[in-house]
Amino acid sequence: MKFTRATEYAFRALRFLASQIEERWFSIQEIAKAEQVPVQFLSKVMQQLSQASIVQSTCGKSGGYRLSKPPDQIRMSDVVIAMEGPVTVNNCLAFPGECSFQNHCKMHPVWVELQEAIDSILSKYDISMIVNSKKRGAKPPVRRTAKKKTNAEASANQQA
Repeated sequence: MKFTRATEYAFRALRFLASQIEERWFSIQEIAKAEQVPVQFLSKVMQQLSQASIVQSTCGKSGGYRLSKPPDQIRMSDVVIAMEGPVTVNNCLAFPGECSFQNHCKMHPVWVELQEAIDSILSKYDISMIVNSKKRGAKPPVRRTAKKKTNAEASANQQA
């Protein structure tokens, strides 16, 4: 399972809006520039978020977008559903009556547990939690690998 780029851009736009101190409307250009997202693509994303009542929009010279409710009331699951539709890991969970193997399938309990875990995590987090989750420009942590021992180090460890 992989979320679309539209969902990623939705989270970035919402993070931007939630991080603003000023209570005003933000233009699509402001959001796109700040989050390095193409304006045309972001426009479609914001339209979906507006239809889902996650953001409000207004037209005109001072128009733009703002959150429709406080960031701590916008669950990540709300955003995913608005952008992707209901997320299911397997068709038997999406359409339970259509699976003829459900009663004796050994995988079904695994799919159910995985689905419950995904739903739980997406419902656990809200937009306020991702506002400051990563500082802009911060480098990702370096993955360190075990250093190979030289022959001298290996023999010294054996003698000790």
